[in-house]
Amino acid sequence: MNRFLEVMLEGEAVRGGRIPVSYLSAFLSGFQKVLYRTGFLLLGRKDKTDKTFTRQHLRQLIDIDLVKITHGSPSTVLSFARTTASRSVWDDEEVMYIFETALINLNEFQAFSDVVNPVFDRELLLAWSTIGHLFLKGVSRITFTLYRNDYPLRVRYTSREFDLIRQHVLTTVEGYMFLTDLRRRRISLQPHSGNAVSCVFTEEQEPDVRSMIGRFVRVVGEAVINPATGTLRYVRTHSIEPLELDTESDAYDFWTSRTIDELARQQRVQPVDNMESLYGTWPGATDDGFEQFVEDLRKWGDAEEHSL
Repeated sequence: MNRFLEVMLEGEAVRGGRIPVSYLSAFLSGFQKVLYRTGFLLLGRKDKTDKTFTRQHLRQLIDIDLVKITHGSPSTVLSFARTTASRSVWDDEEVMYIFETALINLNEFQAFSDVVNPVFDRELLLAWSTIGHLFLKGVSRITFTLYRNDYPLRVRYTSREFDLIRQHVLTTVEGYMFLTDLRRRRISLQPHSGNAVSCVFTEEQEPDVRSMIGRFVRVVGEAVINPATGTLRYVRTHSIEPLELDTESDAYDFWTSRTIDELARQQRVQPVDNMESLYGTWPGATDDGFEQFVEDLRKWGDAEEHSL
């Protein structure tokens, strides 16, 4: 079988040809999105007037089979081949054009200090960021090798490119998880200031969400904006992690019930050495006017009620 594409994943989480199923699923899903978006931008625009171009044709065109999982030192290597369906639609040049462009675009990210550039499509960057979340889980580098007729195209994807992409296409929200709807897979975060932020999460993220209910967390995800108002509707969660609050911060005061001892230390309340020093401090003198003040207050309240 002719080699078509190899992907080497390196890092502590993928040593010796072993890769968690969840990692493999995340990679395959993200890479499929990258290829589909790249193909749509290339062929969908070029063939706008061509009635034969359909999304189904594009999916067949980019379809590949995972044919082997081997190991490097230390790494896991995924080997892919074109499917029978992909070889039956259009020609090899179209297929290679999509795969080459996807990897070349990834390589070009490294040449820019700011990926907010007209040549970089936002949805394509989001697809690459989906793959990049593996860098948060013990993967240190992903190397793509595309076997072309002339010479292989080799492109590396590292946490540097992922951080750059995430900085510009994802948003970060930190807040207290005070509402959780596991059935609808939604949570509400209350930041230090401002309105609560609604976040949606996936079935795979549910165990993490369950473990963080009632905690202060950081959510990184895709902001979904209401086009009519320009306001944030919700955040589509890409990652979620717990945060430890500074015990002296205002946020800690708001969300945490301090003990009597903690409050006393914070307010510098000292024990009373001489109980006699408290004598005569309350309720005060008999003619201090307190009772008259209460009586006047009640009369004022009654008058206000009758005037309504």
